[in-house]
Amino acid sequence: MTTDRAKPSSPRARRAPPPELDGRFERSRATREKIVAALLDLIRAGNLSPTSEDVAQYAGVGHRTVFRHFQDMESLFEEMNTKVRSLVQPVLAETSCEGTLAQRVEQLVTARAATFDQIAAYYLSGEIRLHTSPTLQRARAQFAAQQRRQLLACLPQVEARPDIAAAIELLTSMDGWLRLRRTQGLSAKQSRLAVVAAVNRLLCD
Repeated sequence: MTTDRAKPSSPRARRAPPPELDGRFERSRATREKIVAALLDLIRAGNLSPTSEDVAQYAGVGHRTVFRHFQDMESLFEEMNTKVRSLVQPVLAETSCEGTLAQRVEQLVTARAATFDQIAAYYLSGEIRLHTSPTLQRARAQFAAQQRRQLLACLPQVEARPDIAAAIELLTSMDGWLRLRRTQGLSAKQSRLAVVAAVNRLLCD
């Protein structure tokens, strides 16, 4: 006489969480995303140093909820920086500079200008915390190194002229762009034309 034995469940089946845990995870993920989105929106709207209370109120969650998802405000800002890097990376990694020297300069400056305007508020927000945030300091150093690699890829001739390379690196940097747009009050078009003209002049000397 034989008896039927239940087949052992597969490892995948044993590891599958119950539906209520899946739902809890999704709610937690959605709340976390809402908090990060609130921080991004507040900074983009002009509040460059929002408090945890500001973020909680804008996100429509309790103040304690913010710190259930993030250890402190620094970790929340770090998450925001990850989002901002996702906007910058394609420009730094994929900008294709082809054609004559003047065309390559135009392509480099145009690509950066559009991105710099897009992330300006977040960059300025970072300036407030830069000297007290090792994480942000590392991120800024990486950003500068990426910009330099892109510059040398688009304009390889400047590698043999460190003084010219340094000047062009400054002219085409985020800091140079902010000086033109915010301090000198130029429009995006005027700023772009000024940078293109200055870089071309340096390369012709």
